[in-house]
Amino acid sequence: MISVEENLIPSEIIFKKSYNLKKLLEDLGNPQNSFKVINVVGTNGKGSTSQFIFSGLKTKFKKVGLFISPAFLNQNERIQYNSKMISDEDLKRILSKNEKLIKKYELTFFEIWTFIAILYFHELQIDIAVIEAGIGGLKDSTNVFEKQLAVCVTSLGLDHQEILGETIEEIIYQKLNIAKENVKIFLSADNIKYKKIIKTINDNPKVFTKKFIDPVYFQSFNKGLAKAVLNYLGIAVDSFNEAPLGRYSLLRSDPIFIIDGCHNHNGALKLSKQIKDIEDLIILFGASEGKNYKRILNVFRKRKKNIFLTEFDHKKSWKINQQEFANYTIINNWKNFLTENKNKNILVCGSLYFIPLVYKWMEKK
Repeated sequence: MISVEENLIPSEIIFKKSYNLKKLLEDLGNPQNSFKVINVVGTNGKGSTSQFIFSGLKTKFKKVGLFISPAFLNQNERIQYNSKMISDEDLKRILSKNEKLIKKYELTFFEIWTFIAILYFHELQIDIAVIEAGIGGLKDSTNVFEKQLAVCVTSLGLDHQEILGETIEEIIYQKLNIAKENVKIFLSADNIKYKKIIKTINDNPKVFTKKFIDPVYFQSFNKGLAKAVLNYLGIAVDSFNEAPLGRYSLLRSDPIFIIDGCHNHNGALKLSKQIKDIEDLIILFGASEGKNYKRILNVFRKRKKNIFLTEFDHKKSWKINQQEFANYTIINNWKNFLTENKNKNILVCGSLYFIPLVYKWMEKK
């Protein structure tokens, strides 16, 4: 497996601003339309919901694909076929074979991954794939699939406003309009508060799904959404597999040690409800650059007081302004901090780039 720490994608083409994947696919004869898809969009819960749907589809279809992001431990996680991740050999082969095309069309980082997934699924002649959006929907590179069976919309909220728009109306518009004409849109139960806005977005048939009873509060919405779309495809569901790593993952129960990739206000609201009854909980928060840190932290401060901030060794790590966060304790070495507090209940949350580092460190411990 290729670690997320390895630089697999050529760095000189990662941050291009143009989006040319659709043109490239058209020139190749639209291989993305050789299989059916379920698109998954939303602010929080996309990864979990995609995994839950993927597991259900494998009980009915012979050849099922999954495209998710970001990767947690290994690059290969992004692209899966049936019960296996794409091999190192296939990943490198497809990337190498198409390097000239990637540079010619100046694909962005996420466009490259979407392109690799499409070519891999096309090679395997799969029946159906679950496709998780990166950011948004309408402007996302996953908005290239025409053979949609359904669109799933997970919990909606404010995030990536610099791309999607400053208002919830603009963000919902971007998410829902990935749906092609007449394709049914399934929405998680917690989106009912936006029903008036959602009704005005497009003329597609829409279904607000019911919660699925689950001990993890926010997963009840994701599982309810997954169950509804699977039932729509004629697949009965009584239970689900565990959620992906980093989504309220309990690594230790006594004392409690939880990791969660909560990185926006909407996620913080749900996570804070889940942890409200955990006594004497220490929260260690490490964020990615560019997030509304104060708004997220204010959610936690309403329920918990022992909140500590830290930076981490990653190019996406925030740089903490000590003056701005004078009311918080800043930890210089998170590993030492966790070791010193090993006998206490701990939640580590924030960036999905930070959480894997903590997970790997805990594995060694």
